[in-house]
Amino acid sequence: MSTVQRKAFLKKDGFTQHKSNARGNTIIYSRKHSTEKFVRIVVDSGIDKNTNKICGQAKAKLVYINRENHWRVITKEVSSNTISSLVQSQSKMVSSVPQCKHCNAKKFTAKSGNVVCANACWTTWGNKKKTQKKKSQKTVEKKSQQTTQKSSQKKSARTYKKKSQKKSQEYYLHLKVGDLVTVENIAISSQKILQDYEGKILGMITKIDDDNNGTTLWTTNATDLLGHPKSNRINRDRVQSLFSWSRFKVMSRKVEWVIK
Repeated sequence: MSTVQRKAFLKKDGFTQHKSNARGNTIIYSRKHSTEKFVRIVVDSGIDKNTNKICGQAKAKLVYINRENHWRVITKEVSSNTISSLVQSQSKMVSSVPQCKHCNAKKFTAKSGNVVCANACWTTWGNKKKTQKKKSQKTVEKKSQQTTQKSSQKKSARTYKKKSQKKSQEYYLHLKVGDLVTVENIAISSQKILQDYEGKILGMITKIDDDNNGTTLWTTNATDLLGHPKSNRINRDRVQSLFSWSRFKVMSRKVEWVIK
């Protein structure tokens, strides 16, 4: 094939001319493989770019363009005077090129002599493992922080609830208008009756206002008691600082003080 014939065939077959040849003075052409997306057929036309004359046989090979846009030679370069047969044989050779089982890229023979993945996908495994490990650690730390935060919030809520309950707890006696009452003096620490005025002091509840203060008509020996009880409800915290406190005791029916 003459220079004109070689150029005409390459142009007709979809090849484009490279701007330069890093390895010599011959003109290089290439085009995409018809079935393999990342494979190109590269043809050294054997035409001298300076004289535009044939200086040798045409050569062809297949290259794989990896994800970093590097060209990796995946077949042995063969030469012939007939470019059409070269292109046809190289196009068929692609099926015999081994594939990487991890990323499906074609394999090539590295400078070390080892046949390796053209995408060098093994270099990302360590990074992936490190990334996954970091993500896993971050996930564990995040979950731990969330758990600690939730635990702290629950603890705070329980503490607040207990404090609120403790704060709201009170001693309560269900009084009614008309109840006959006397007085008893109670030890705060032991809740034991220190003094029972039954038979000595007697009164009758005549009114209970909105503040749970009872109006009592004392009928007998009321002067024997220095502090008359007035309310049927008293906060526990209020009496904790006292040694004892005086409270109503209902005589006319069975009813006891309770903690609410």
